[in-house]
Amino acid sequence: MEGRERRTQTWVRRGVWIALCGLGVLGSAQSVDVDVDPAAVRAGVEQTTRAYALAASAVVGGVGPLPEIVVENTPHLAYFNRLTHRIVLPYWPPQESTVTFFLTLTAGDEAAARELFTELFDWFLVAHELTHWLQTVRGAALDYYHAEISANDGAVAFYGLSPESEERLLRLDALLAAALERLTDPTPPALDPVTYFNAFYATLTGDPYRYGYYQFRFIRDSIARRHELAFAEVVAALRLSGTDVEP
Repeated sequence: MEGRERRTQTWVRRGVWIALCGLGVLGSAQSVDVDVDPAAVRAGVEQTTRAYALAASAVVGGVGPLPEIVVENTPHLAYFNRLTHRIVLPYWPPQESTVTFFLTLTAGDEAAARELFTELFDWFLVAHELTHWLQTVRGAALDYYHAEISANDGAVAFYGLSPESEERLLRLDALLAAALERLTDPTPPALDPVTYFNAFYATLTGDPYRYGYYQFRFIRDSIARRHELAFAEVVAALRLSGTDVEP
């Protein structure tokens, strides 16, 4: 039985690796001189979705219908709607205010702003939102703070199935580290960050400067723990963790 399980896991890793290679998510970011085709972005996200579902199904025995993928620019940028099972992701250039935000994070360097946006939304946050979808499928009851940590752990662990992603994760980490130097911790001195984030989640998500601080820090923390994060363990733990607040 153990040998069979090992062969299954090897097959899943190979299938995920092939899917990710076909998508191009193991390589460097898309050239900043190439216009983005939303249809192409959607096709890539759907391929990642299939690879993610394949890996998750190997752990839990099935994840049901895949989420609908929508690529369009909205004020909310990237999110999973747990009522419609729809993942919405943006493409470059997004709304003007978002472009300004990323230019601010990169000292006005348009090429760097687009690279950060692309690595974040066209790559990393795809698996992040898929983990939010899996949280719903698995019935995980997590508060807002820990749901975000779980989503980032899931993304890092998923990409960790392909060792070739290591360099790209470290590149994203460096980009986020530089961006965080231009953001300020919004947590009031008298409040615990978990309490504050949960209590003011709706307000924070409407402010990219405040929410960006938390999310960038969460992602960096997950990347720092990447060698401790096994995708199978992250997926299997979803039903076992949580509090009474559902995102």
